Amino acid sequence: MLKLQTKAELEALHTGNVKEGLHLEYKASDAIDKKDDSKKIEMARDVSAFANADGGQIVYGMTEKDHEPAGLDHGLDAKAYPEIWFEQVLQQHITPKIAGIRPRHVSLGKSMVAVVIDVPATEGDPRQVSDGRYYRRHNFNRLIMEHYEIRDAIRRILDPALQLEFQLFKGDAAYKNVEFSTFRDLSDPIALGAFLSNTSNQPSMYTVVSVFIDRRVRIENLGGFENVGQTEFGPNDKRHHLRQKIGIPGAYPVFKELALALGPFYFTISDRLLGQKLALGYQISAPGCFKQNHGFLEIGESGQMHLRMPPN
Repeated sequence: MLKLQTKAELEALHTGNVKEGLHLEYKASDAIDKKDDSKKIEMARDVSAFANADGGQIVYGMTEKDHEPAGLDHGLDAKAYPEIWFEQVLQQHITPKIAGIRPRHVSLGKSMVAVVIDVPATEGDPRQVSDGRYYRRHNFNRLIMEHYEIRDAIRRILDPALQLEFQLFKGDAAYKNVEFSTFRDLSDPIALGAFLSNTSNQPSMYTVVSVFIDRRVRIENLGGFENVGQTEFGPNDKRHHLRQKIGIPGAYPVFKELALALGPFYFTISDRLLGQKLALGYQISAPGCFKQNHGFLEIGESGQMHLRMPPN
């Protein structure tokens, strides 16, 4: 998805003539009105259509002509339309709820904002709008789904839908601090755990989870993983490959009602890595499911560590 976090990035859509398409749609600000239920349902239709296709973004506050951006308009009042309002409307009018949806304000100045809604593609059940219909995005258009499309989408729930979330065990703090003992250039061990979850009703009987972390760290304790060696992702991007296999007999299936804790494994870093970004990613393989995601660990000059992973 496009970044779209600043007014300049929105204006670049206009100056660059970035057209609407399968993953992008423009809406004027007057498409939103908290007193008009029909406009709330219309927003739900648009969002569900993206979710039932391949995901995408809707920009409220951008006018369009013939599917081309025609410039930002006056925007919406940030106080009258907080981000949580969009979430509540979508939860009210779309079933099941779309996990990971992210409405956000983009300041246009003087308390006015454009609103960008990042819509992930759904896994499992297709999303239904409160008007009783299912929609999907096709090129520039929103279409009502045919019966066979709904049937095929429902069939996808027969496969597991796995995802992994890393955990830095930072407690109540906003970030994790890397600690160095006196007169040492190597940090104290840092724990990194992971939680494997399944959003489908279909359990995963056999699962392989691979974690890839920057080769510049030193693995101190595998915590249930096995060290497969190193994997090269690109120029100057080699990572440790840690793997864990989950299967029966010997382990429970991965099922919807209970996330599975993996690890933690422990690693240390040299003080030369302060101020650096360390590559981090994962890959999940299971019958009917393949998923991967890549981000990084950001380490400040003073040792503050933040986990930066795109939404699952």
